[in-house]
Amino acid sequence: MELTENIRHVTKKPTLRRLPVTTLQFEELRSLDLKKSTTVGEIVDAMQYCAFGARMLGEVAHTIREMIGAKKKPIIIYDGLPSSQLAQLLKKLVKKNWCSKIFLPSEYAQRRGGGENAIVVGLFSERDAEAIYNKPERALFINPFDMARPGQIRDGFYPDAVFADPRYIMPVVYRALEEWMDGKPASVASLVADLAPYGGIAAQVATGAKALETMARDKSCFRFLTVSGAMTVAKMDLIICDMIESGLVHAISCTGALMAHGLVSSIGLKHYKYDPKYDDTELARLRLNRVTDTLEPETNLDSVEEVLGEVIETIDGKEALGPTVLNKAIGKHLAESYPNDRGVLKSAYLHGVPVFVPAFVDSELGNDIYIHNIKRRRRGKKPILMDLEHDSKELVKLVTQAKRFGIFTIGGGVPRNNVQNVAPLIEIVNERLGSNLPARRFTYGIRICPDRPHFGHLSGCTYSENESWRKAAKNGIYAEIQADATQVWPFLVKYVMDATQTPSRKRRA
Repeated sequence: MELTENIRHVTKKPTLRRLPVTTLQFEELRSLDLKKSTTVGEIVDAMQYCAFGARMLGEVAHTIREMIGAKKKPIIIYDGLPSSQLAQLLKKLVKKNWCSKIFLPSEYAQRRGGGENAIVVGLFSERDAEAIYNKPERALFINPFDMARPGQIRDGFYPDAVFADPRYIMPVVYRALEEWMDGKPASVASLVADLAPYGGIAAQVATGAKALETMARDKSCFRFLTVSGAMTVAKMDLIICDMIESGLVHAISCTGALMAHGLVSSIGLKHYKYDPKYDDTELARLRLNRVTDTLEPETNLDSVEEVLGEVIETIDGKEALGPTVLNKAIGKHLAESYPNDRGVLKSAYLHGVPVFVPAFVDSELGNDIYIHNIKRRRRGKKPILMDLEHDSKELVKLVTQAKRFGIFTIGGGVPRNNVQNVAPLIEIVNERLGSNLPARRFTYGIRICPDRPHFGHLSGCTYSENESWRKAAKNGIYAEIQADATQVWPFLVKYVMDATQTPSRKRRA
């Protein structure tokens, strides 16, 4: 895909000025669309055009497909218990003649020869590392310990590796391979039904899927989605749209950066895969902003600023407004001006879902408001003042009017805390002001985040800890999945979308 530097292209904006052009070659990324990707194989296939862990999973799955399609089959190097569920799955790869043999790392290190392709699953000892790094012609590494050949992995470039629990990754890859090689499409429900015996992240995903389905079926539960991290850059934006459009969420709390980057796809612009032949100094010169393994052209953000400017010009500034009000106005503008593009704020506007941005100034949107306010003052026009208290009142209102509320969280940070904090906020309002608001603690909580509690930050905070703050109900339904959200989130949402569209007693795996 050709990326043309410094050309702005926005749907409905043919008159944007054009700057000098430098044509570069970068791969265009695509948002994962669950309306087009419905089976496990189709979702994994789509992941290779996303970012972060999803891309690692999608690309490695396709490389395994190429390896097993070759005349000389790859070997597997695995040091786990031979009786484990994962070992049994790896034996199936050999039985189907997709792989030739399974070696212990020590066996492979002592074996003469080499030059084959290898799939290295899980941990291996330092004693055997040199052989594993050097003897295969090509080696794929699937482990949660960032173990790969020295020099293979660089900042923003992760070839031939999936740094995640193989007890989850390999069942997903196996289902995709069955679809691609044997023509046997696998539903996400069938995958989830098989995950629990593997343990680790696989069992957590199985539990999370059931918890999310239970929350989705509770008609008395008001459901929040809280999202931090660069999930729209990761091309997960349509997953959020699917959750909105299928009624899985009633309100969203997120970062302003996530919404700003999400506007890129909403107006027909693109993100691109990072190529390590360009270092960050060169990218800075070319005005290509890197987000881990993904590129955001600065011209995208310029175009977002122009769209936001069109919205701001319709606001008279006579009253302060909360981020939810501004986001609603942006969504309305997108619905009217960009009817052919899906986007988070557009879907939220069309379905009446408020979008909270509690740390609004910490984002491209906050920057744009700041710049536009300077311009407005110069013209003698009232500036746009943001009133975060407006959204706090709205949050309290939504929670107290519902019988129960639940949270589906991606990552942690301010978006998560903002929603969870409503419980102690109600508590201290009642205690300090003599109010009589109904007490609320969230009844459901599903979280996807790789962080561990011992790091001490909110992303790793457990639901048990939340209970000590009177945020979580003691007997609630909770699930914590310590994984890269991009590898898990699409499957959870697809599972629940399928489950809630079919009566549970009739649904089959």
